[in-house]
Amino acid sequence: MKKVILIWGMLLVLVLAACGDIDEKNSREVTPKGDVAGEAQAGEGDKQEEEKEKPVGTRSNPLPFGDTITVKENIYDDSSNAYESNLDITLLETIRGEEAWAIIKGENMYNEPATDGFEYVLIKVKGFLKESETDDDSLYFSDMNFNFVTNEGEVLEFISVVIPNGLSKELFNGATGEGFLVNQVKTGDDFKVSYDSSEGSPIFFSVQ
Repeated sequence: MKKVILIWGMLLVLVLAACGDIDEKNSREVTPKGDVAGEAQAGEGDKQEEEKEKPVGTRSNPLPFGDTITVKENIYDDSSNAYESNLDITLLETIRGEEAWAIIKGENMYNEPATDGFEYVLIKVKGFLKESETDDDSLYFSDMNFNFVTNEGEVLEFISVVIPNGLSKELFNGATGEGFLVNQVKTGDDFKVSYDSSEGSPIFFSVQ
C-alpha cells in the first residue's frame, strides 16, 4: 500500500512539474487591443509633430498644390564647367480619370486605356530659370526629372503614351517653360510628384 501511495505521489509531482514548465513557456506579456490602439494614436500624434517640423517639400510635408518652390540647379557647358542657377517650379493643373483619358485618347488613336484599377493622370508643370551664372548655356527641364510616387511610397515606372505638350523644354536664363507630365496611378490614390534636382534630396509636391 505504501508503494502504491509512493508511486502516486511521484506521478503527482511529475504532473505538477510539467504544468509548471508549460506555465513558464506561456507567461508572455499580452497587450490588450485597446492599449494597442491607444499606443498607435499616441505614435501618430508624435509623428504629426515631427512632420510639422519637416521642411516644406519633403515627402512627409509636400509643397502645397499651386505654391512655387525655388531649387538650385547646375548648368554645365561643353567643358563640364558648372554654373549655379535657380529654378522656380509650380504645379498648375491636375487632370485625372475619364477627363485625362479623353485628352490622351484624342491626342493619338493608338494610346491604350488605363490598366484595370488604374487611371491616367496629367499634371501641368511650369518652370522659370533665373539668377543663372551663365546666359550662354541652358537647362533641360523635362518629365525625366519627375517621378510619380504612390501613397505607399512606390516610385512608378515611366509609361509610353503620346500626350499634348509633354514637358520637354530647354531653358536659358530668364526663360519660362510649361508642359504636362503623365502616368497611371491606382484609382483614387493620394499620390505625390517628386522632382530630382542638383541640390540633393527630391522635392515632393501635392497634386491637389
